[in-house]
Amino acid sequence: MVQVKGKRRVDATEGPMFSKMFFFVVPLMLTNLLNHLYNMADNIVVGQFSDDPTALAAVGVTGSLNSLFVNLAIGISVGSGVLVARNFGARDKDKLSRSVHTAMTLAVIVGIILGIARFFLSEWALALMGTKAELMPNAVLYCQILAIGMPGTIVFTFGSAVLRSVGDSKTSLYASMITGILNVLLNLFFVIVCGMSVAGVALATIIAKYVSAAIVMWVLIKRRDEDYAFDFKKMCLDGKMVKDILYIGIPSSIQSAIYSFTNVFLTAAFNTFSIAAMSARTIANNIDTLLGTAVNTYQHASVTFTSQNYGAKKPDRMKKSVLIAVLQAGGLGIILGQLMLIFNEPIINMYLSSDDPSRVEVVTYAKEIMSIMLSCYFIGFISDTIAGFLRGLGASINSMLVSVIGVCGIRIAWIFFVFPTYNTVTGLYMMYPVSWSATALGLTIMAIVVFRKVKRKMLPEIQSENKDATVKTV
Repeated sequence: MVQVKGKRRVDATEGPMFSKMFFFVVPLMLTNLLNHLYNMADNIVVGQFSDDPTALAAVGVTGSLNSLFVNLAIGISVGSGVLVARNFGARDKDKLSRSVHTAMTLAVIVGIILGIARFFLSEWALALMGTKAELMPNAVLYCQILAIGMPGTIVFTFGSAVLRSVGDSKTSLYASMITGILNVLLNLFFVIVCGMSVAGVALATIIAKYVSAAIVMWVLIKRRDEDYAFDFKKMCLDGKMVKDILYIGIPSSIQSAIYSFTNVFLTAAFNTFSIAAMSARTIANNIDTLLGTAVNTYQHASVTFTSQNYGAKKPDRMKKSVLIAVLQAGGLGIILGQLMLIFNEPIINMYLSSDDPSRVEVVTYAKEIMSIMLSCYFIGFISDTIAGFLRGLGASINSMLVSVIGVCGIRIAWIFFVFPTYNTVTGLYMMYPVSWSATALGLTIMAIVVFRKVKRKMLPEIQSENKDATVKTV
């Protein structure tokens, strides 16, 4: 049986849940924020210190493509996290250890495959997105250097998912704190001292990613007294577990990939505007992602809390966990969105040099985009949290179908049928609140239906276990 040891773990199957979720989420939120600072640091440094006027736009135009590959791996890591959390909740020592080693072996394989694909497909994909000719050389270079760092990125992602699944959300925070500082220092060194511009910030990012992967692996190896400790000699690919991971992970991965693919259409539509507008979108997207990665941690918390209680066969705690996650995520989304709207101009100016000739135009466009996105952010966060609940229930395919139709279908239709009529930045970005609202409604209905089915399936098992426990007591 798995023993829950020490204070570095959060056991979602027992005790008060509201405070547990909050204190579980805070380190996770800080981790995601620090990881996002990698990209923010890239943009700020090239915008402020690079002599190349196209550098900021070139880095920004790669955002959708880079997210496409990273999100593919993150989706599969969700499957790993669900499996590990269930075995932890069920207190099954052998399955827990085997699921951890299967997950980390799969991480290495996925990292190598996606790294190769990302390297060779970058130029073709950027051309397909309609990237402007003057941005293409820097954009391709940036993507290909980041591709070399994919194995490190994926190992860190999977390792963090394993730790998160057993209730440890602090280790990845400490790793990100160290490598975040390293990334910023290397950015400044490569760009200012070495004059490397786009290549410099990309190189700084991949070095930081490999260091973060090494830290997480070191922690997993050093925890020899834990049932989820990692040992290179035990690396394996358990066939059934790989199947379970992929069953949950692939729909999540496809969903993330389709999201990113949809953003490719958005990028192509946005490429019809000026370079100043594209720079503004780069800035707005950084701020958008900053908040998104913060509040989106409730999706991961929902997966972990739901999966642990699924393994422990506690449906009432599963239901309670998603309600608490929705309440906390929605409230935080409203607060952060309004704060960023209040202080948007000084934040935008962080990305721009004082002598930038298009400064006023960039600020105007960025504020226009942010006013639309930030005002209704909480809807998207609630939607993501419910999607995490469905994945924890094992209904990853259901979550994918609703999200793909509600988000991707509406956005693509908007780009092709609404945007040509209202050919403005506002006309393009209004698709976000519309698609978020439709998806949140669809996921809520789906979550109610799936949870009732899972609960009905669990009840006979729970009653049987209670009966056995009563007989043993007697």
